Amino acid sequence: MRRMRALLRDRQGAALPIMAAGLLPVLAGIGAAIDIGRIVVVRAQMQAGVDAGALAGARAFGLEEDRDEQVAAYFQANMPDGYAGADPIEPSPIFEKVRGVSRVRVAAETDLPMVFMRLFGMATTTISVESTAEMQPKPLEVMVVLDNTGSMKTTLGSGTRMDALKTAMHDFIEILHQGQDRRADLAMGITTYTVTTNVGHILRDAGVTIGERDGFTNIGTYVGGNENTAALGWSGCVENDQTVRDISAAATVMEANAYDIDRYLPGERDARPGIRPYHYMPLTTTQSRKAPGENTSKSGAWATSARKPDHYWAAHQNNNTSDGRRNNLYRLDAGGNASLAEILANKPAYRQYFHDFYIGLNYDRSSDSDDVIVRADNGGYFEPGSVADYKVVYSRIPRLNVTTDWDKPNAHYGSPLRSGTNLRMPTPNWQCPSPALELAYDQPRSTYDDYIKYDNYPLMPASGTLHHIGMLWGYRLLTRDDVFKRENPTPSERPLRALVFMTDGDTQASSDNSWYGAYGALREKRITNATDTGTFKVQVMNRFAKVCENAKRDGIAVYIVSLLPAPGDTQSVFRTCAGANYLETSTQSEIQNAFRQIAVDLVDLHLTQ
Repeated sequence: MRRMRALLRDRQGAALPIMAAGLLPVLAGIGAAIDIGRIVVVRAQMQAGVDAGALAGARAFGLEEDRDEQVAAYFQANMPDGYAGADPIEPSPIFEKVRGVSRVRVAAETDLPMVFMRLFGMATTTISVESTAEMQPKPLEVMVVLDNTGSMKTTLGSGTRMDALKTAMHDFIEILHQGQDRRADLAMGITTYTVTTNVGHILRDAGVTIGERDGFTNIGTYVGGNENTAALGWSGCVENDQTVRDISAAATVMEANAYDIDRYLPGERDARPGIRPYHYMPLTTTQSRKAPGENTSKSGAWATSARKPDHYWAAHQNNNTSDGRRNNLYRLDAGGNASLAEILANKPAYRQYFHDFYIGLNYDRSSDSDDVIVRADNGGYFEPGSVADYKVVYSRIPRLNVTTDWDKPNAHYGSPLRSGTNLRMPTPNWQCPSPALELAYDQPRSTYDDYIKYDNYPLMPASGTLHHIGMLWGYRLLTRDDVFKRENPTPSERPLRALVFMTDGDTQASSDNSWYGAYGALREKRITNATDTGTFKVQVMNRFAKVCENAKRDGIAVYIVSLLPAPGDTQSVFRTCAGANYLETSTQSEIQNAFRQIAVDLVDLHLTQ
C-alpha cells in the first residue's frame, strides 16, 4: 500500500502524455483555421467569378447564342477548375427583363472538401455565391464610319471583307441594343465613304448652305419625272471644304482657314463657302488629245501629248482605236433623250468640260460640219481660244451611238441592294455611296440591320480611298447636335459619344488626269502644291489627324478598326488618334471580336448586388 501511494505521488516522466493530450485541440484549431481560410479564399474567388460572369452576360445580353459561354468563360477566368482544392463549378446564369432593364443573375455553388476538419466529422462544406448585373440606361450617341471602297470585295476566309464587316456590325448592333428591339437612350448613325461620302440629304434637311450647280443639283428642272435620268442629278455626295494647302503633320496645331478640320460647317462662319456637291465630271480615263497642227487628219493616229496650257485637245474617234473608253465616260442622253442631253451639255455643270474635251476637233476651219463646239450666235466655226460665246452640239459627239466607245455597265456594284439604288455605270455620282443614316434616338434595331445589309456594300470598281472625308463628316454629324438635332430622352445627362471608324486599307488616289475625289483631281492642287500621290496622301492623313484631335477635345471616344494592318505612315496616324482603341484585325473572327469589344466598352453596366 505504501509503495502504491508513493507511485501515485511520483510526477517524473508524465510530460509526454500530458503534451499529447493537450496537442489534439491545438491541431484541431490549426486545421480548422486552414480549412476556414480555404473557404474564405474559394468564396472570394467564386464571388469574383460570378461578378465577372454577370458583367459579361449583361454585355452580351443580345447575343443569345453566345451569352452563356461568355458567362462561363469569365467565371472560369476568375475561378479555374481545382482552385484551392475545389471541384469544377458550373455557374448558373438567368437572363431577364425587369421593367425594360436587361438584368443578369449568376449563381454558383460548390461542396468544398475539407482537409483537416474531416477528422472531426466534417467532410465538406457548401459555398454559395450570387451576383446581379444590369444595364443602367444612359444616353449614348454613336457614329459609325465604314469603308465602302472596292477592296472590301476582296476574299477573306470563306467570304469577303465586306461579309466579315456585315457580320461584325450585326453583332455590334445587337450588343448595343441589349436584346431589345429598340433603345430609347441610344442614337446611332452610320455613314459610308469612298472618295466621297453621302451626307447631302442630312445637310439640306438641316438648312446647311449648299452650293448650286445648274444642270446637276437642279436636275428636276430639266427632267421632270423621267426616271431614266435620275442618276444624272445630285445624289447627295459632297466635296471637302475649301481650305489651305500643305498643313503641318502636328495633330494639335490647327491652321487658320483650314476649314476642313473643325466642327464648323460650310457657310456657317468666317465667310466660309457653302457645301460643294460632289460632281464627277465627264472626262475620259486614258484618251490622248490632239493639239492644233498635230496630225491634221481627223482619222489619223492619236497624239501622245497630254494636257495643253489652256485646253484638253480631243482626238476624233475612229475604228482603229483600241481603248474601250473612247468618249467621256458617261452619256447625258439617258433613256435616249437627245434633247435633254443638248440642254444639260450647255449648263454650267458640263459646258466647260465638253469644251475642253472636244475643242481639239476645231483645228481645221475648212471642215467644221462635225465640230462639237460651235459659236453660240450662229452655230458656225468656233476658233480655239476665242473670247466669243460658244455652245455644245451634243449630237455631233463622234461615234455617239457606238456603245463600245462608252464606259460599260458594271454588274458588280454591290449586292444585295435596295430596289432602284444600283448605279451600274459611271454617272456624275460615280463612287458616291448610299445616303448616310442620321443620328436619331429610339430607332428600331431593324433600321440599323437593314442599312448594313442593303446600303453598305463595296463600290466596284473603286477609284480610291479618302479616309478624311468619312472622318470629318462622321465627327460633324456627331458633335453638332445644335444643327443635326435629336431628342435626348434624359436632357439632364450629357450623352456619352463615340466615333467608330473602320477601314481595310490606306488612303489611295490616282495621278491620272481623270481621277476625281472629294478634293478634286490632283492637278487642281486643292490641298497641296505638289501633284504626286504620295504628298497628296500625306495631306489627307494630316487632316484626318487634326479632325481626330478635335473630336477628342469635344469629349468623343474615338475607335479605329483596321481590317488589315495599315501601312506605316497611316498606322502611325491611327495609333496616335485612337491609342488603345486602335484595333488591327486580319480575319473574320478578329474583326467580329473587335466590334464586340467596342460595343462592350460602350455599354454602361453596374453591379446591383
